[in-house]
Amino acid sequence: MLVTITIIATLGTLTFAGFRSAREKTKTIVEINAARNLITGYLGYAAEHNGQVLAGYQTDPTVTNLEGELLEFPINARYPWRLAPSVPSVKGVLVFNGTESILDLKDRDYRVSASPNLGLNATLVGGHFGSGSPLPPTQRIVSSYGKFYLSQLTESDDPAKLIVFASARSGKNQPGYFEVRPPNLTGRVWSSKSFTPEADASAHGFVDFRWGGKAVVAMLGGNVELKTDEDLRDMRRWSHQAARANDGDFMISKAR
Repeated sequence: MLVTITIIATLGTLTFAGFRSAREKTKTIVEINAARNLITGYLGYAAEHNGQVLAGYQTDPTVTNLEGELLEFPINARYPWRLAPSVPSVKGVLVFNGTESILDLKDRDYRVSASPNLGLNATLVGGHFGSGSPLPPTQRIVSSYGKFYLSQLTESDDPAKLIVFASARSGKNQPGYFEVRPPNLTGRVWSSKSFTPEADASAHGFVDFRWGGKAVVAMLGGNVELKTDEDLRDMRRWSHQAARANDGDFMISKAR
């Protein structure tokens, strides 16, 4: 009887493990499909604006929610509601895999703006124009560092490798954030330690390697891939300047 119970328990454990693995694979596919829709919408926006990409973070007083109501700052500065008209739907593209439940909350508009499943490489693609920006593209900053951010599709020599969106998190077990940050800017941004779910989200620029140690990443070329922590430490994937310099450890420095 003990042998039988042991066998049943073992089979039960294997079945549960298999179910959990299958569920994770399904959720990964959902996120990959969402990323494809998101980057398609992003490129569609650029096509409608003569190749100019969506600003990473910039207040837009004309942005509305699902009911057509005007949205206020900071909701109208983050990318989700500004890009929403260019994607098939908010549910399934901006929020999914359980986070779509925020659509039923009273503060839905704010929550969608702050916690989409995929974060935007806002500082280096489009430019983060907010007061909380780690490197705001003001006239003074650009005159000192040069034009470090991409604003036109044509500025990238290798769009298939330039990150636009990546799996994001705002904290431990808190999937979703409106931006992701590169390993380096004018100094180191990411921790030297490998990613762990227990680490502070900012230690890896809010990127979440939640799919078996990989993050879903959507590139400017329209392709979507799964990448590891090691893969994404390469600055050539984040910055068109780094790609041109062929420098994986690139840092933004003052123009000479």
